[in-house]
Amino acid sequence: MDSLFVPLLVGCVVAVASALGVVLARRPIYAAIFLLVHSLSLAALYGLLSAAMIAVGQVIIYSGAIVVLFLFVVTLLPSGGRELAPTGGRAAAGWIAGGGLVVALAAALTAGGLPAPAAEPALGVLAVGRSLFGPLLVAFELTAPLLLVAIVGAVVIWRRHEPSPRTAPPVKVSEPRRLVMHR
Repeated sequence: MDSLFVPLLVGCVVAVASALGVVLARRPIYAAIFLLVHSLSLAALYGLLSAAMIAVGQVIIYSGAIVVLFLFVVTLLPSGGRELAPTGGRAAAGWIAGGGLVVALAAALTAGGLPAPAAEPALGVLAVGRSLFGPLLVAFELTAPLLLVAIVGAVVIWRRHEPSPRTAPPVKVSEPRRLVMHR
């Protein structure tokens, strides 16, 4: 276990730093890149902890599909989403929420200690499929409408900021024009 301490520590530091980068990035493109780094660092942590199936799922689902979806939505935003940059109040709220999570985690670890490991972990494809499509089916299926709403919201924001077409006002014609020749 001591041989895994340094790689786990490095992975955790990269994961926390990239998560802070997601929250504090000024541009959404940079936030998506930090999200990709965070997702890959979590996959590496899962791989170090001998959870290869979850590591591969993390790379395929989150690093591949979700980050690409976020980049697609950001490109739909006007001016690349620069108007969504965090302000001082949003950054302060992020720091307060993060601090609250750290305090809650510390309280949970000191009160009950670490959870007991499972006696016989089921790591096969069949066990993951049964747990994912068994009791977690509703939560799994609700992610699709959530992502659809995010895309529709990005399109609505984009349409709201789209410049209106500049056309000449329609001319009301009551009678045909006559050609007048001057001498």
